[in-house]
Amino acid sequence: HNIPISLSLPPLGVLQLSPSVTYQERWYQQRLERQYNPTVNKIDTVSVRKGFYTARQMSFGLSASTRIFGMFAFGKNSRVKAIRHEFRPSVSASYSPNFNEKNYYRTRVDAFGNTQPVSFYDGSIYGAYTNQRFGGLSFNLDNNITMKLRGKKDTAAAADKKISILDGLSLSGGYNFLADSFQFQQLSLTARSNLFDKVNITGNASFDPYQTNELGVRVNKLVWKKKPLSLGNLVNGGIFLQTSFKGGDKSKKSSGLTPDPSLMNQGVTMDEYQREAAYIQNNPAEFVDFSIPWSVDLSYSLLFYRSFDITRIGFKTTLTQGVTFNTSANLTEKWKVGMNGSFDITSKKLGVLSGYLSRDLHCWQMGINVSPIGRYRFFSINISPKSPILRDLKINRTRSFTDF
Repeated sequence: HNIPISLSLPPLGVLQLSPSVTYQERWYQQRLERQYNPTVNKIDTVSVRKGFYTARQMSFGLSASTRIFGMFAFGKNSRVKAIRHEFRPSVSASYSPNFNEKNYYRTRVDAFGNTQPVSFYDGSIYGAYTNQRFGGLSFNLDNNITMKLRGKKDTAAAADKKISILDGLSLSGGYNFLADSFQFQQLSLTARSNLFDKVNITGNASFDPYQTNELGVRVNKLVWKKKPLSLGNLVNGGIFLQTSFKGGDKSKKSSGLTPDPSLMNQGVTMDEYQREAAYIQNNPAEFVDFSIPWSVDLSYSLLFYRSFDITRIGFKTTLTQGVTFNTSANLTEKWKVGMNGSFDITSKKLGVLSGYLSRDLHCWQMGINVSPIGRYRFFSINISPKSPILRDLKINRTRSFTDF
């Protein structure tokens, strides 16, 4: 459950102030307890307790943001008319109490006797809340670069063409004044762009600002003391490519399995974006456009993360690759059929594979989703209004099956 409450106050000069309150709660069906196994040199699950368990988190915040524009104009004979840079800095002060200390316990994690706090809910589908309270500052520095080209024949302003060079380049981080150690949070770097108005590219990376000792354990010393120009130690990252092909009117958007990437430039948080993507992924029959006779969406992901290898006494990089696809075609003017799935290139295994069938019912729409292959199998029948505002007003029948 997630209840976000925010308010945009009247602008204070060039600043936009926004207070917010957020309450989150998660329900679990089991608790896991783990211990270090010296025989195989790994952490094993030693206890599983079934039942109904809850965890919650709450935060209060006040953010301030502004927009700064800069432009470089070219000569009259240049094809490039101007390049504009938009800089969007924001700073937020927030406080989040620790409601989850009772959900953590300390356990040994390696052969050297190091211990760390572990949650009873680590590994669950929704993950675990942090056991640290937060009271500090967070920042985000976002950039956007666009270019305007003159029309080749028409000299009117309407003939100018606007091209996005960089949809976004952001750096975010934070500082926790209430933490006893490791006050700096990891730095996150994200870049978004679009090639030839056809291929969406997104890249991200996380950096740890703290040093590690010879055993790979973090120590409370900043990396910047040794490397002042570094963002920190690279922890993980990824590159994502997405493209689509379709028939019919090319000006219409394809009914792909991802939300519109432009939402990231409209104040939508990454968490909200991912939740919307998960809903679309599980309910593709609700997001079809009968005016597009056929469509094919393809995406590729390359993820990596660095971990300490005790046998080699050093860090190693692990890579994972995967592709997803979504295809659809109109059977008639009122019926559409489609299929989507994923393939793990690294393990060479087929992931989720599902199909859907949609029927246009004038102001309403019926959708049938079936996933007969994979660890998580399900089927659903849904009848709902076409209007996005009334999406939650629906008749739904869903059944899911796991661990076949």
